[in-house]
Amino acid sequence: MPQTGALFAVASMTLYGLEISSRQADLTLLTMAVPLLLLGLAFGAIGGPLADMSLAEVPHENAGSASGLFNTAVHLGIALGTALTALVFFSATGGSPDAAVNRDAFTGVLWWVGGAFALMWALMFCLPRRANGRTG
Repeated sequence: MPQTGALFAVASMTLYGLEISSRQADLTLLTMAVPLLLLGLAFGAIGGPLADMSLAEVPHENAGSASGLFNTAVHLGIALGTALTALVFFSATGGSPDAAVNRDAFTGVLWWVGGAFALMWALMFCLPRRANGRTG
């Protein structure tokens, strides 16, 4: 399931980038919402199973601490990803108010984020397998 979610994330970033690049003036709320809906589904497919896999082997007496550590790591990753994405965006725009520069920087950031999801998908094959044969 997490690998499928990562592929959905790559597809949604690709679709979003292509729509912004090709439809510039014709973008509507619906065309912008579809890739974001796919991205939300992808995050759900990744996040839920990843939490279960991460906490499955934790002894019951340590479950609270492990859950807190997991949530802290997730929030740290979100904050770091947001900061790095903003860094890439603003270094590409140079603070320019020009819409074309900002659009190009935004689509460039989408390609970087899509590449990160593709790397995450590939790294998920390194996760250990569970005893019942499902990928863990």
